[in-house]
Amino acid sequence: MSLIGRLLGRQRDRWPESWQTYPGVVSDAPAVWSVDLGAVDAAPVSSLPVRFDVIAPYPAGPDGLPAGHLAEEEGAVRTAIEALGGTYIGRVASQGRCRFTAHLPVRPSVEVNIPGLPGAEVLVEYDPHWAYVRDTLAPDTRQHRLLADRHVLALLAAEGDELNAKRDVAHVAFFAAEASAAEAAAALRAEGFNATVEPDGEGDFALTAVRSDPVAPPQVHDLSWRVQETVEQHGGTYDGWTCGVSA
Repeated sequence: MSLIGRLLGRQRDRWPESWQTYPGVVSDAPAVWSVDLGAVDAAPVSSLPVRFDVIAPYPAGPDGLPAGHLAEEEGAVRTAIEALGGTYIGRVASQGRCRFTAHLPVRPSVEVNIPGLPGAEVLVEYDPHWAYVRDTLAPDTRQHRLLADRHVLALLAAEGDELNAKRDVAHVAFFAAEASAAEAAAALRAEGFNATVEPDGEGDFALTAVRSDPVAPPQVHDLSWRVQETVEQHGGTYDGWTCGVSA
């Protein structure tokens, strides 16, 4: 714990860290997130009501994303935050600028400079509800889909799966109304899926849509998102996809 933390008599809130990196879009431009989803799940943390943001430029590629790693910049921000008794939450990089975000127990009493980050802008705001973390740093619906896909892909990779090989991939969704499930099934059949609807035994209706596809990214992310959109357009809940291992 930092000196400030000890003087304030505060114990830093802890949660199981779960760092994830995922792409997205900010103002119609490509962006990349790196966020502790453990902090997102814990939010808001009452003892850390002050948001502390550092906005800094970085060398960018043609797409505006970082041309290299941001380890040094992130390390400098972490050091400054820890000295203030705060907790680093994550960052979003887009169009040559990165916003690093943390939460602190109190507003700094003096101006904070980040050594090694010339041109950095520091923003301090009272945000007890962690609104920015929950609304912007947290994955949106499509990013949640990508992270769920990655979990399945990691399991397949651990079994030595050849992700580019075609195999039957089953997508599952649930609906409260049989008619809605049937409409979604018809829409998926038009895209080449073998789709069936059956009662799930709990009062809802399960849609299973099967098609032969590779599961290599990024194509699998586009595919699962298309299926999810179709399901949600008809009032259902997409439960994800599964397949056998292709060695």
